[in-house]
Amino acid sequence: MPKTPRRITAAYLARVTGHYLERYSTSRANLERLLLRRVYRSAAFYEVDPEPWRALVTVELDRLERIGLVDDDAYARDKARALHRRGSGLRKIRFTLQQKGLRSNVIDDALARLSEGGDPDWFAACTYARKRSLGPWRRAALDDDRRRKELGRLARAGFPFDIARRIVEAPSIEALGDAEGA
Repeated sequence: MPKTPRRITAAYLARVTGHYLERYSTSRANLERLLLRRVYRSAAFYEVDPEPWRALVTVELDRLERIGLVDDDAYARDKARALHRRGSGLRKIRFTLQQKGLRSNVIDDALARLSEGGDPDWFAACTYARKRSLGPWRRAALDDDRRRKELGRLARAGFPFDIARRIVEAPSIEALGDAEGA
């Protein structure tokens, strides 16, 4: 049986955001979606107009930004860096950040910071391939079918074709050059 939703108050919203931010880092838009879901569920249950409660959500989000607990720029940089280290390409990182409701200029700034240390797609593709035993890290011989599958996996992960082809066709890890640290 579903739990009865709580009535929305400023104190309730502060508690909910406090608990959420203790566990997760998030963007303003993502937190707003979370809070508005609660507002609409509560408004529907108690059969009241959600508009005054929406205003409480805006006030709470403004308060969190003012005290620095919600910072879209810092969140975008940290999330982009974490996704990049795990082997996500720039396209996938951009898509993930867009899903979190970040503005395009914030996303562009976060991606530009990744590009400062060289080609971020190359490093991420090598990391991705190493973790999934693709390219020179594969254990079996390369045939046409395996080549096609590996290129497809790298493409679905968001890497450009030329990078995917270089990795898949590399005869050894040393042939990749700067990928050894990946």
